[in-house]
Amino acid sequence: MEGWFSTISAFEKIFWYFVIPFTVIFIIQTVITFTGIGGDVDLDDGMLDGIDASLPIFTLRNFIIFFTVFGWTGIASINAGFSKLATIIVSVLLGMIVMFIVSSIFIFMSKLAESGNLDLEAAVNCVGEVYLTIPEKRTGVGKVQMQFQGGVREIDAVTDGETIQTGDKIRVIKVIQNQMVLVEKIR
Repeated sequence: MEGWFSTISAFEKIFWYFVIPFTVIFIIQTVITFTGIGGDVDLDDGMLDGIDASLPIFTLRNFIIFFTVFGWTGIASINAGFSKLATIIVSVLLGMIVMFIVSSIFIFMSKLAESGNLDLEAAVNCVGEVYLTIPEKRTGVGKVQMQFQGGVREIDAVTDGETIQTGDKIRVIKVIQNQMVLVEKIR
């Protein structure tokens, strides 16, 4: 290998100096990403948390991707007979394009995740069934089961009326304290 490396031009060696370390880091990073190794480590990877959907371009992941693609494109361009200027231009452009595509993919994937939060306001006017008896006039708490937000949920409930027995049908009137619902019996 040493003999081969001494025969290539200094210009091509520059690209090899980018390709070797960045490709190794890229492979390690990809394996770690897809196997979940280190998933419990809380490091800032430059990806956005929350609702902001702007495109994070300058991240460690994109830096590694850019120089990996830049290096391999440069080597391929040199071997294809491109001039030095054309090699640099093509390498930079392709590196930036791939970097943008990967950022877009990660943004898209982050939008696929659900928050998992239960929005009780979505239960208002929903119909369900009493699971545990609800005492009269808010003197105690019972439980109701109803289907909303894509699943059957069990929620604490109170009523302003008479006691509602297990198995009775109810309708949610409003949300109380963000964790409980006020219900009425359906007659």
